[in-house]
Amino acid sequence: MDPEKKENEEVTVDDILNLLGPFGKFNILNFILILFPVFLAGIYSSVYNFESMDLNYRCAVPECSEDESALNFTIPHGDDGKPYKCLRYAPFPNYTIFENGTYCAPYHFDTSTEVECDTYVYLEEHSIVKEFNLACQDWKRSLVGTVHNAGFFISIPLTGIISDKFGRRLAVVFAAVANGVFGLIRALSANYNMFVVFEFLEPAFGGGVYTACFVLALELVGPKGRVFVSLLFNTMFILGGVAVTLLSWWLQNWRYLLFIIYTPSVFVFVYMWTLSESFRWFFSKGRYQEGLDVLSKSEKFNNVNIPKDYYSQVEKHATQQRDARKYQSKESNQSSFKQILTSMMIWKRLLICSFLWTASTLVYYGLSINAIELSGNSYLNYIVIIVIEAPANVCKLILLDRFGRKKVIAIAFLLTGLILINYGFVPEGNWSLVMYLGGKFFITLAYNSLYVFAAEVFPTNYRTTLLAMCSTVGRIGSTVAPLTPLLARFYEYLPTILFGAMATLSAALVLTLPETNNLKLPDSLKEAQDQDKKRDPEENRQTQDEKDTVIKSRL
Repeated sequence: MDPEKKENEEVTVDDILNLLGPFGKFNILNFILILFPVFLAGIYSSVYNFESMDLNYRCAVPECSEDESALNFTIPHGDDGKPYKCLRYAPFPNYTIFENGTYCAPYHFDTSTEVECDTYVYLEEHSIVKEFNLACQDWKRSLVGTVHNAGFFISIPLTGIISDKFGRRLAVVFAAVANGVFGLIRALSANYNMFVVFEFLEPAFGGGVYTACFVLALELVGPKGRVFVSLLFNTMFILGGVAVTLLSWWLQNWRYLLFIIYTPSVFVFVYMWTLSESFRWFFSKGRYQEGLDVLSKSEKFNNVNIPKDYYSQVEKHATQQRDARKYQSKESNQSSFKQILTSMMIWKRLLICSFLWTASTLVYYGLSINAIELSGNSYLNYIVIIVIEAPANVCKLILLDRFGRKKVIAIAFLLTGLILINYGFVPEGNWSLVMYLGGKFFITLAYNSLYVFAAEVFPTNYRTTLLAMCSTVGRIGSTVAPLTPLLARFYEYLPTILFGAMATLSAALVLTLPETNNLKLPDSLKEAQDQDKKRDPEENRQTQDEKDTVIKSRL
């Protein structure tokens, strides 16, 4: 790069952030506050699996007064030696049934005729299945997860609108408190219908908390801190999933579980006075002084000296961008949002990212939910399938900045597809489990990397809204995921084949997006369009490093 050009190059917000450092005291304080709702979001995203977990139960046989020794001739048994859950042998009609069980002998029952149960004996009681009598109604259990994930169709765009119009901080507080309020009301449900209604309302108003937190955190750091921020988020989300699994295993009571996990979320309202607002959001709204105050506060906390003329340059740059957007809007008689919506480039990225999100959520949540159906301890299965995400997130930290977003995400999707399509050809046992975990590993790598990638291809003034639109459409996958265990009734490996096909198609679509590695976040539509210009990721890294060196030399 030309030295003279470097000297005259304009200082941007990202340049100041590089000098402040991604993890100074100011950011650490805010990250601690932001990561708490993310931890809770990890809990809430998994809790429905345990609220509606299937129980051990069998048909009630009133003719035998629940005599356990009579099970061999009153209820058919499977290959595993356990009595069927939903079928029993029909009693011969010519025998009168007495309450004392006098007529409870093998010759009183027709072992050639199986009938559906009228009543059930529950051997466990830790989920809504017993309390709301949902035995042998798997569709009602699956509906809980579907209804939960359907709520995100409302919450994510709603939170995006609040975030872009009224601020990132308010969006975080609104979503977190909504989670707490509706979750606590759900814990008091008197029947199945009330439970399902509040299972929907809780994510419908609070489900966008993860996206709101992620955007706020991403806007607090420069390009080199984004991937690590994403790792922190993913780690807290994993810890939330593990925490709710252990709590559910320990408590064995779904009402107590809900009271414990939702109460802390209500107190997030204090963030209105303790959490810092995004200076990027202030700039995008023309509130430059408030934005500069946040940067100045960060400078004092981190004990770093930033030349005052850098702030004036940043304000000048932000003003020019805002004026340019207003001028373009006036010239084209369109608002900035209408310009966004009439941009074919934005629509292309929006549609592709939405499909990638749909495929990611379908495979990610589908594998987690189906893990509970695997043989063995359901709680341990779920913990293992969650914990495998930790090394995937570490790999993301190492690989994304080194090899670029496109290569890593495309390869992760491709390997997910290949593993899951071939999963059914591997005999049950250790290798089968390794392949299942491998599929979860690579879809986690792809899905969590997608959060960073998608946030980097949309402009600042509508980043949350566009990201929310992708995430909203993507919730089609997570809404369908709870129903995928039902596919196994037609063919045991049909769910994993579906997951593999979606992942393979996603691998091809990723390659149509621009590489964003080491590029500044686009603050305008034009900057987002400029990303399509071909540029080698290594050149991007060298350019940014050269610029950082020049700026530091001028301090």
